[in-house]
Amino acid sequence: MGHSENAETVWGSGEPALPELWQRRARLSHDEMASMYSLVQQALTAYHPLELQALGEDKEELISQFIYFKVFRLEAAHSSATTFPLHSAPSNRHAVCAYFRRYLIDCLRSASHQRNVSLDDDDFAYDIDQQTAMHPDPIGSVFMQYGLNEAFVRESARAFIAGLDESDRLVLAGTLGWLSDEKGGLSEVAARYRIASYHYRAGKLGVILKKCALPADFARTAIGQWVEHMLGIDITLENRLAILAALGILSEQSTEPV
Repeated sequence: MGHSENAETVWGSGEPALPELWQRRARLSHDEMASMYSLVQQALTAYHPLELQALGEDKEELISQFIYFKVFRLEAAHSSATTFPLHSAPSNRHAVCAYFRRYLIDCLRSASHQRNVSLDDDDFAYDIDQQTAMHPDPIGSVFMQYGLNEAFVRESARAFIAGLDESDRLVLAGTLGWLSDEKGGLSEVAARYRIASYHYRAGKLGVILKKCALPADFARTAIGQWVEHMLGIDITLENRLAILAALGILSEQSTEPV
């Protein structure tokens, strides 16, 4: 399936597409609102940015809040029948994800969310508060502690994926990347693309671990070695935020082949 088919499925076929609905989102009919809600929700299904982990709140609830307050703009619903410029409308699912991530960053900055951050200990929550207060981009602030920046990690992730064989790239796509929202999960992806020993491959790659696995077990996987040796981030509990950030970028770089 190519990009154009994916885009048509996500943005609507035979009905108003998301950019057109977005442009007049303050004055949609009930059916159009339901259609737009479904399109945005579908675009965010497989998106798991680092900020979700930091907030510690239910993803579906955050998506609903984002749609109602930032997409439908219900807080200003009665102010005017506004028509928004078309250039502000997202043209693909990546743009919707970028808008959603911006909303999550705003949530992290707000005092009400900072008081409710659910993390393992108070010191870790304090570190998050400090990072989000002093830096406009929480991910950038996390990587900066390791002498990294987001652009370097993205380039390294692209190089890592390029170095995998085709079957491993598909296993990555079926667990973290562009195929991860497929019905049937990795087993369905493996059957469709005829990937032999896919479960073993997933374990060696590091996208599937046993429940009793330790950080050292993940460090021995291909992804674990990329994190440790290419990014210089030790696989330890203390570095979990940076590891999550790296995995999030690895997920985003797993894209459908042209």
